[in-house]
Amino acid sequence: MLQQALDSVRVVGNHAVHPGKIDLDDNPETAQKLFVFVNLIVENRISQPAQIKKYYTEVVPQELREAIDKRDGRSS
Repeated sequence: MLQQALDSVRVVGNHAVHPGKIDLDDNPETAQKLFVFVNLIVENRISQPAQIKKYYTEVVPQELREAIDKRDGRSS
């Protein structure tokens, strides 16, 4: 689903900025939907991971995080 949002923004955005002419009749609904998609992408790829990491590092004790990292094959 996220890939479809990314592709929508890329394809529609590229078409809008590279048509060879400025189109003053662009569809406002399309622009609004693309803004929604950009916000969803940022929320999913930046905001949510940052919130999860902050909570995880502040709440889960370090020794338990280290055990989880070891279980998952990650280094701290």
